[in-house]
Order: sequence, then C-alpha cells, then structure tokens
Amino acid sequence: MMRMTLADSLMLLVINHDEIIGIVVDRPLLAPNVAPANESPKEVLIYNHNESPQVPHAPEYIFFYGHKAPKQGGETPISSSVELFHRAQQEIPDFVNQLAEKGILSKVTYKTDKQYTGGSTLKQAFGKEIQDGDNEATKRAKIEAQIARYGRGKHTTWEWTDDGVVLTHRLPAIRTQPGTDLPTLFTGLAAYYKNVRVNAAAGRNVTQQLFGDGTPIPEEYLAALARITDEIRVLHRWQRGDVLVYDNIIAQHGREPWQGEQADRVVMASLFDGQVPGAYISEDWAQVVQALEG
Repeated sequence: MMRMTLADSLMLLVINHDEIIGIVVDRPLLAPNVAPANESPKEVLIYNHNESPQVPHAPEYIFFYGHKAPKQGGETPISSSVELFHRAQQEIPDFVNQLAEKGILSKVTYKTDKQYTGGSTLKQAFGKEIQDGDNEATKRAKIEAQIARYGRGKHTTWEWTDDGVVLTHRLPAIRTQPGTDLPTLFTGLAAYYKNVRVNAAAGRNVTQQLFGDGTPIPEEYLAALARITDEIRVLHRWQRGDVLVYDNIIAQHGREPWQGEQADRVVMASLFDGQVPGAYISEDWAQVVQALEG
C-alpha cells in the first residue's frame, strides 16, 4: 500500500482525467480531476458496484486518496467483477445467460433539483455548456447535445418531464477486459438491490434496471449477486495518506457507513479514461464506444 501527502496526490491526479457524462453523484471539483469520492451522509451504505455502470461512458481506472479516516467504519470494500461473473455463471447460470442475451435497460432519472443528499442535478450531469440567461429551449438543446455524445444511437433515448429528464440506455452487463478478453460483470445490480432495502429513507433509488427486453429482473437473482459479493469482497480500512488504485473494468468498490462526524472521513477520487471494455456478444447494443469529445 502506497502512502502519500495530499500535495503528492494532487500532482499525480492531474496528469490525465475522465469526464463522466450523466454523473449521478455530486462531485464538486477541488482541483483538476480531484473531487470527493462521495458526498452522501455517513449513515448511507454504498454497496459494491463498478463506477458508472448505469451510463454508457465509464472510466477505466480509479484513484482514491485517503486524507482523513474515521476511527470506526468507513472502509472501502473491493471485489472482483471477474470472480463475480465466474461465481454467478456457476450458481445462477440462467441469469447470466439472460444478461448475455438481453442486456439491461437502465432508466436513470435526472431532476433540476438534487434528488438526495450527495446526488447530482440535471445541470451537473449534462449542463456544462449552459450559460446564465439561456432560455428553456436553449438549455434543452445543450443538454440533448451532451446526451448525444454517448454515440449510442437508438440504444440511448430520453424523455423530458416537468422537472427533468429520464434517460433509458440498453447496455451490456457483461463485458470483457481488453487484452485478456476475460468476461466481467460490469454492473451495479447488487448495489441497486441493497439500496432499496438498506437506504430507502435516503431516497437514493433514482436508477431502475430491467432486462433489456423491459421485463423485471427476479429478486432472487439480485439477492444471489449480493450474497456472492459479500463472500468475495475485502474491506480496505483507510489510513491517512493511502492511495488505492484499481481497474474499474474488473473490480467493484463501495463505501461502508461510519460512526462519528461526517467530516471524519475524507476520501478523494480521480477517474481516468482508458480502453473501453469489449463486448461479450456481437450484438450492436453490447458494444460501448468512447464518448465523443465535447
């Protein structure tokens, strides 16, 4: 485990960066490509997930820097997406086959106002070109131009509502790691399942995930993913100066609740673009491309 000063970490993390188009969490920039990992209240469990599995454009590498650690709790659980796929293929093969055949429909709601503490607004997600004085039509056009950067054509659609927009993506939940072609469950399905049960009072259920044909995913499969994840994850207990680096394509992360004050845990994040994970099957919806510049 490498330990660094804050200055060292900031110098390292500004070399390259990734932009998450359609970000669902509030990450106010502290420096170029340096932001809090998550601003949700300390009581909220953030269960294991790949970074940004609900949208087409996700980073390949994640850097975490531990600037302050609580005395109890607040660990970062890490688990292998490759092992999760392998275990799921053995224990719930019908589910894996359906994911491979159908993919998932990821329906993400963005509202003008923040939906929960630690969540993003529509402007944070897609409004970087919006200027003071823009009328409603101009704002919508600029937001839709950002959505178009996904480059997904008919596999990403959107619907405007009275207070925001709902995006629907057809995405692969099974992808492959470039270079090895190992299949990996690139998903947040277990996290969404846990959020509904553990964090219902926090109002975090802004993403709905279905099979790609629009049918519900049976709860028994989601519970099995969570059980397997519990069995394979390890908890990293933070010490000041820790830097945790991992490959987002083949690893999942989360955040455990902690005791004490909200300010007792300060973990910063930097996200790096890299290679796009490969398609597990040859269908066009199963291929994710690099987002267009913009």
